[in-house]
Amino acid sequence: MTNRTNSKKLSTNDAENTFIGFPETSPTSFEQLALGQNVTDRALQDSAAKWTRKLFALPAYYWVLIAQITVILPHAAHLPFWLIGFAVVSIAAQLPSIKAKFKKIAHLKRVYQGMQMLGFLLGLAGLWLTYNTAFGLDMGVAFLVLCLISKLWEMYKRRDAYVVLNLSLFVLAALFLMDQGLVTTLEVIVGAVIILLAFIALNDDGNTRGDGRLRTLGVLGIGALPLLVVLFLFFPRLPPLWSVQLSGQQATTGVSDSMSPGDFANLGQSTELAFRVEFADKRPPQQQLYWRGLVFSDFDGITWRPSPQQRQWRPAPQMPSWIENAFVTVPDEVKVAPTSYEIILEPTQQNWLFGLDYPFAQRQDVSITSNFTLLKDQPVTQQLRYEVLQFAPMRIDPILSDELRRLNLALPADGNPQARALAQQLFAQSDSDPVRYMAAIERWINQTEFRYTLSPPRLSNNRIDEFLFETKAGFCEHYSSSFTFMLRAAGIPARVVAGYQGGELSRGGNVWEVRQKDAHAWTEVWLEGQGWVRVDPTAFVAPERVEQGMDALTQAQGAAMFGDGASAQISYQQYQMLQTLRRLSDQASYYWQKDVVGYDQDKQADSLLKWFNIRSIMQQIIWLAVSAITVMAILVFIIWQRRRKRWHPADQPLAQLSKRIGKVDKSLARDDSEGQLAWLERVAMAIDSNAEGGVDTHLTDSGHSDIVQAKIMQMRQDYRQLRYGRLSTLGTNHSEYQAVLKQLKKDASELF
Repeated sequence: MTNRTNSKKLSTNDAENTFIGFPETSPTSFEQLALGQNVTDRALQDSAAKWTRKLFALPAYYWVLIAQITVILPHAAHLPFWLIGFAVVSIAAQLPSIKAKFKKIAHLKRVYQGMQMLGFLLGLAGLWLTYNTAFGLDMGVAFLVLCLISKLWEMYKRRDAYVVLNLSLFVLAALFLMDQGLVTTLEVIVGAVIILLAFIALNDDGNTRGDGRLRTLGVLGIGALPLLVVLFLFFPRLPPLWSVQLSGQQATTGVSDSMSPGDFANLGQSTELAFRVEFADKRPPQQQLYWRGLVFSDFDGITWRPSPQQRQWRPAPQMPSWIENAFVTVPDEVKVAPTSYEIILEPTQQNWLFGLDYPFAQRQDVSITSNFTLLKDQPVTQQLRYEVLQFAPMRIDPILSDELRRLNLALPADGNPQARALAQQLFAQSDSDPVRYMAAIERWINQTEFRYTLSPPRLSNNRIDEFLFETKAGFCEHYSSSFTFMLRAAGIPARVVAGYQGGELSRGGNVWEVRQKDAHAWTEVWLEGQGWVRVDPTAFVAPERVEQGMDALTQAQGAAMFGDGASAQISYQQYQMLQTLRRLSDQASYYWQKDVVGYDQDKQADSLLKWFNIRSIMQQIIWLAVSAITVMAILVFIIWQRRRKRWHPADQPLAQLSKRIGKVDKSLARDDSEGQLAWLERVAMAIDSNAEGGVDTHLTDSGHSDIVQAKIMQMRQDYRQLRYGRLSTLGTNHSEYQAVLKQLKKDASELF
């Protein structure tokens, strides 16, 4: 009896060890929080706990609200301001502390139901007034967000939370309809992780300590990555849904559709990427990289604008006669094959494109104007790839029509009298020779100490006179505007061209990058027998700007480019830091767009043929099915291996013994919650009682119960030494440990 009493004490300790590590549980708190009841959690009250533990210990209700913030906030860039405000109010209204206040004054569900209906109806009216249409991609996304916000006002049960989280996944995916950049992808990843944590918390709401939630997220995430790679490689590419035109967008970056002194000075300080260029052959020299955009012919004394009197031509087998007359190969020159290159243009929300003088595009949705501006049918709302051909050398409009002559000579009747007088004086001194006249203007500028700056002084009404005779400091638009004005004042047709000049190689050295700081304006002058000729008056003052690029000019002049004093030095330091960070960011964004977003049908077909020798869609589907099944089988096997019960070396022989005894008498098999020593004691008691009662069973082995009892006692002693005694401090490979373990296995195998 003494031995059995001690065994009971040991079995109690053994059972206690079995349950160590299980999380504390409590009834679910989701419904209580949703109804505004105060629910306290011990993990949250523990002031000594780390903030990460407190975060993961948050009840599921709070995780659902956090998920709404991460889902709706990224949409703030393109959704109406009032809709984002309504979302913030709706999320805040779901806080238990806010709901508790409503409970004191009225019936909570009735108040919230009224707010839901009122908010939804007013939201529909607001969407109609904002977009002026019931259709459209941006309208659809805004409506989807409105539905999600409205659903929050009736979230009382866990099933409501599941609906909200599933709808949140659709709202999150809608971000890709607006942009597929790297930043958007990171926002979607963060939002998806938060939504998954909310799902996990919903299924684990009784776990007040939050234990295991992060581990569950890791298992789900890591397990999904191989399947994601398989789907990316083999799933057939579909045309992108996000090619649908957006509405209601305004211009945010890029060259403006008008020009007056000061516009490009703001862009000149920005290192934001405008477009990238991939040349099929050798890249032209830096000084020839004039990326043509808009042509400004109309001038009202302050602002230059494109002329509405432009014809358009769309690529066709037969070139129209008007463009044949305008676009003539230079005589006595060897015809040179056009230069081919590809431009990856960042979103501009405008429909004009850029290309080297003089550009042609073969896309059916791109036309060319009589001023050789490339126009897309719809504004560029997403990153756009298009191929361009450059023809050079060329003569443009060798015979100028009377209409074009009047257009490019027009000046306001009054204003800028000093510039007009100077133009007439220099033109007369040059014997009315346009080439000599332009050289005279260049000499006058060099002798008058003009300077190139990114921070030009403000100009008022007579901007040309103020710049030429007072401030004498400006950016490219100041020089091109004044130079074009003086040419027209002398009776020489001239116009302003806006675009970009130069650029720089990417960090990888294989892509040419043009940034907003490379925005530029120059002049085209019409000369008899030559047609339109490009003249860049900025080169009169800062030739390094054209020959070496904007970055080289900024590095050479330093803080002086940004003005005077301490503020100029600070601006210069910020410019350098932001430029470095933006280059790294743009490089990552470029490879993301090129290799991931740009992984279209053609690239997929080439990659599958190169890597797997896949030549047909049927082979592709077979590879997809086999790969997906293989990955899923591996994941299932890994999960099974992780969940399979792991036995201690000393527990393994007893587990096998329990399995054999269970086949004879299921009631004597060890229960999962039963300690090994307690189980052995129960088996010994069963054998003893059967023997005393005269029952002959397989367990008593025909009356040899004493032998069985002795072996069980020996097994209990050996097991106690291996798990809790002196041998437990030794390594499992120790010779003495292995000897006792071997004896335990022998006794367990010979017992029955």
